[in-house]
Amino acid sequence: MGNKEKVLLSILKREVVPATGCTEPVAVAYSTALARKNLKGEIKKLEVSVDGGLYKNGMKVGIPGIKERGLDIAGALGLFSGKSEKGLQVIDAIDEEGLAKAKGLVEQGKVQVTVEEGCAKLYIKTVLYTTEGSICVVTKDKHLNASIPELGSESIKCETIGAGIQKESEEIQNYDLEDFLEFSEGIQLEELDLLDEGIKMNLALADEGMAMEDGVAKKFEKLVKDGFMNDGVMYKAQVLCAAAAEARMAGSRLPAMSSAGSGNHGITVFLTNYAVAQKIGASKEKLLRALALSNLITFYIKSYTGTLSAMCGCGVAAGIGSSVGVTYLMDGSLEEMLGTIINMVGSIAGIVCDGGKEGCSYKLALSAGWAVQSALLSMAGGVINITDGIVASDFKKVIKNLGYVCNPGMLETNEAIIKVMTNGM
Repeated sequence: MGNKEKVLLSILKREVVPATGCTEPVAVAYSTALARKNLKGEIKKLEVSVDGGLYKNGMKVGIPGIKERGLDIAGALGLFSGKSEKGLQVIDAIDEEGLAKAKGLVEQGKVQVTVEEGCAKLYIKTVLYTTEGSICVVTKDKHLNASIPELGSESIKCETIGAGIQKESEEIQNYDLEDFLEFSEGIQLEELDLLDEGIKMNLALADEGMAMEDGVAKKFEKLVKDGFMNDGVMYKAQVLCAAAAEARMAGSRLPAMSSAGSGNHGITVFLTNYAVAQKIGASKEKLLRALALSNLITFYIKSYTGTLSAMCGCGVAAGIGSSVGVTYLMDGSLEEMLGTIINMVGSIAGIVCDGGKEGCSYKLALSAGWAVQSALLSMAGGVINITDGIVASDFKKVIKNLGYVCNPGMLETNEAIIKVMTNGM
């Protein structure tokens, strides 16, 4: 195995992992669980400060297995039910005792969650106070990139992003679309077992969402029954992605196979490709290789847009990655893969992220359906003119353009969204 293959496989295995619950409240729970693991004694107070994007994503989303929502209860659950060694599945085993203690801590006003103003990166600062002292845990840029600095040190400031994790995020920028395609076609199939597991995992979530009596999947089914939609390949991708996302955002206990730190990104990538493969009769090997390609492109885009942003990553990252996977499944050329990227960037870039919640299912439906259509259009010769808007003829350039518009371009947009969501306008 060559060095390029080793690096890309390492990135793939690092960025595709199971996650139970929305990754933003989970990241807070991971931070508090780590604090509690390193500091005993009776809990006196918990202070959590987060960036605006993380606050936005965590304020209204469901938490696995409970009715309560919000970062305060997520943080408290990390203290009483969290197991930091389980990573993004840190609170997948909440028991009644742990929930009761967490709710009690919140009700007593001992959990304080604030927003770190002007912070453009994923950021969590947890300070836990007990009868034995205090401890600080800081998470930067990635959901599980947590460390324990000296309390009060300069390293706990939001602006200071760890060089190691930043370098890790930018590592994928050394490669191009051709590299991702070459890797996906040449890697030994047994190395992609985690992707097969991801299909099963995310399909289980879709099944749960399909069973929701008043869920979006049932509404899609009615549209088909009433003759307003066809039961075609785009519909299949839309209904699977929407169903899985709705179940997950409502607080399903089932894990999702995530992509680039997001369960909904993983749902978009895995289930869009799966739906197309099923409809066209593609082999399992072809599907797994398409998933490898889709995920790598999703990681590449996220390295420019950032882990959290004002743009909906399911559209502008996972959706674009999915569209390339679909093109690959249909035996499209490298030029046609670039064409579908241009179609996606030139059309749905700018869809805002207004936090994690059941309504994300509609955005996943939009992203999945348009990913399929963009691929089909590109393969039919329909590609947006490269002189239009922010698109470009070069893969690296078009993604850099997208990233720049997202961050720093839409930082004020993100602040405006948070103000609206918190009724602070």
